[in-house]
Amino acid sequence: MSYRIQSYPILDALAGGGGTLHSETLEWMKKWKGMDLDDSAKYQFTELSGSTSINLRIQTVAADPKSRGSFVPRNGAANPNTEIAYFNMAAIVGWDKIYRPAARYELGPIASAAFKKLIDSTRITGTQRRENMKRILAAIATGSPLKGAVKAKKHKSAVALDSIANTGASPNGAPKSSHPIIAYLQAGSSMPVAGKEQVLKTGYKGDAYELAREYSVIMTLDSVFQQWDRYSGGNVVISNDKDGKAHFYTTDNGGADINKTSSWTERNLGWFSRYERNVIAKLREIYDFLGNPSSSYLGYTDANKFIVDLGLYFELTPEVYVERIRRNIGLLLNKVQAVETKYGPKAYLE
Repeated sequence: MSYRIQSYPILDALAGGGGTLHSETLEWMKKWKGMDLDDSAKYQFTELSGSTSINLRIQTVAADPKSRGSFVPRNGAANPNTEIAYFNMAAIVGWDKIYRPAARYELGPIASAAFKKLIDSTRITGTQRRENMKRILAAIATGSPLKGAVKAKKHKSAVALDSIANTGASPNGAPKSSHPIIAYLQAGSSMPVAGKEQVLKTGYKGDAYELAREYSVIMTLDSVFQQWDRYSGGNVVISNDKDGKAHFYTTDNGGADINKTSSWTERNLGWFSRYERNVIAKLREIYDFLGNPSSSYLGYTDANKFIVDLGLYFELTPEVYVERIRRNIGLLLNKVQAVETKYGPKAYLE
């Protein structure tokens, strides 16, 4: 059976409750609404994407084809559950503008066959990529819908900022403590100055305070979702807006798994200690709701339904996802409280 995107439960709930979504979010919601990739008269697939993961590029069938992003299946290098959940959580806390839009999607038989044909006809090299190829082909061979996510087309100006990463740090890279943005996010250091120009890379400069806020959000959500692949290379990304001002832009959020142990969360929390105040307040609301669903949040009174709609819709049970996400947010809140007790207002960016 073919699959259509009928709604965006979390985004729709936010919009219905008076929340504000970024223009790019609204644009991709419109492009994807009603999309059925098994309709070969409307959609075509001409190439794969991804460096380690293997994704399927989507185009409209037209004299001038338009991108509809990429389909991301589950493989060792990409978890579509977290791709979707990051974006929805970013929207909840008011920062969808720095996250690449993603939504739930399941490939039907026609699109899955086209995906297999492209994989079979493409020379795929590298041990990890070939393992991912085998995993995807095995999933297609079951005949079941291929669960995954659709991701928006990347900004044209997007580039990696590997100067912020120590890619050789064990076990899978770490932020570079000497980088100005990482230094700003230590509560014991001086606060970034609003209006001060911060050069990230040749041709990419922005406001130091805004950039610090953006990266604090990224590090916060990386802790919640147990990100393990932000600093291995190429996964910290920046882009320029229409006015030529640089911003962080999280494009690859699939290197995260909601594990039984909390070691990745604890590792990530140890790397920064200055937080965006409103984001922490929103996450505290979610923490309370997950522990007491009858209190209601965004119209939800069922924690399992909320977590599935957030994007964590397959692989683990909703109950397990609820327990682990609440645990991770709890660890974050405990760390924030400890930092606030020690440093007071210096723990926060506003």
